[in-house]
Amino acid sequence: MRWHKRCSAPARGIAFALTALLGLSGCDLSEPYQGPSFGFFSKYNTAKTASPVLLDNAAWWRGLRDPTLDHLITLALRDNLSLEIARERVTAARAARDGVPTLLALSPTADVTTSSTNTTGRSTTGSAALGLSWMLDPYGTRRAQLRAAEARIEVADAEEDAARLLVLFNTANAYANLRQSQQTLVQNHKELRRRQDTLALTRTLRDAQSATRLETTRSRARVAEIRATLPTQKAIVSANLNAIAVLAGVAPGQLGQDLQAALVHSSAQPQPQLTPDVGIPADLLRNRPDIRIAERSYYAAVEDIGIARAALYPRLSLTGAITLNALGGRNSDTEYFFGPTVQFPTLPANQARASVKASHSIARQAHAQWKSTVLNAILEVENALVTYSAASAALASAYKARRLYDEALSLTRKVFENGEATLGDLIDAEQALSEADQTVIDLRTQHTLSFIELNVRLGAGHDTQHSAQK
Repeated sequence: MRWHKRCSAPARGIAFALTALLGLSGCDLSEPYQGPSFGFFSKYNTAKTASPVLLDNAAWWRGLRDPTLDHLITLALRDNLSLEIARERVTAARAARDGVPTLLALSPTADVTTSSTNTTGRSTTGSAALGLSWMLDPYGTRRAQLRAAEARIEVADAEEDAARLLVLFNTANAYANLRQSQQTLVQNHKELRRRQDTLALTRTLRDAQSATRLETTRSRARVAEIRATLPTQKAIVSANLNAIAVLAGVAPGQLGQDLQAALVHSSAQPQPQLTPDVGIPADLLRNRPDIRIAERSYYAAVEDIGIARAALYPRLSLTGAITLNALGGRNSDTEYFFGPTVQFPTLPANQARASVKASHSIARQAHAQWKSTVLNAILEVENALVTYSAASAALASAYKARRLYDEALSLTRKVFENGEATLGDLIDAEQALSEADQTVIDLRTQHTLSFIELNVRLGAGHDTQHSAQK
């Protein structure tokens, strides 16, 4: 067996190069990361208490005490397509991390060739080779790539939490809007019966010559008017049912017989039964997925600075190969080579320097985006607290007004039958009660929607079902 040695550098040169490269291995060009900070107040302006609270697993929708809503949210968190997309983004981010090039790469190859001639007969030749490439990382490039990739996995995880929170928000809102449209339809049917009663009374009085033809015609017009609203209101109910089905990840009308029946045959509006636990503003850092997205994006941007800086310096590697050539199965020839390689950056280095400058700018933008996200989160919670408090107070007054208008209508109807009030007085009393009924329906919805928004703005509930699945 014969050995042929081919070296790209003398042994002393290799030793010197290795010593120099290893001496640089402690150098890391990444920026030292300092987590962003924000000056929070000790409590919200509208909140009465101020104690920290972790809200990621708070199932706030159960405070509405509506089993149909609970069932619907369970389906939406399991089957919503936006959540499926978010989960796939986490998978893609992990694949990107796993795809960061390794420092050591082996590339084995082999081939066999068989040939035959009339003079020499059959001959077989074969060769095998093992290539080796070791990219030294004296500037911490790969470490920065891995840290940035890990941060982007965390971003994707937080985006999944944000998607889950959005599903909760949209599903609960759609359900509240469905119940509002159903209650409005019920209220319109009540108003229709009330106007029909007034029409019948007017006709009776006309027969007794106590009412005029004008009054009778006006009563008939009011009955036709309320009937005209019913088809549109039914269409709104159907549209809300369709929207709920899509949020649950199925086609309209495919929610399942029991759930579909519960949605169609019940119209009671959900009402908050508990006071939301709002915690303190600093809780938003751990409860709000969008803030975590912004912070991890900033971290990844800082790591990208080190990756960009590495392009300003030479790339250092050790490469080699061992090749075995077999001839006729008897004689073989083995060759190998091994040596360092230095790849210098392109000159002039204007493009690389511009890339470093741009990466610094991107990191500063990410830092400012984090601050903006925190500030906007505080604003959203403060406004949601004000809206929820206002809706609660307004609803209490609306209940009282509705009760008084109902009493006024009863009195007006009695004096109208006695001829002591005009049809116009009766119509005005009916209209006032109808508007009071609709105001109660609308304020109930607003109360529920503001409860939903407050909890979502606090970041509550985004990990409830997800944690149970881990």
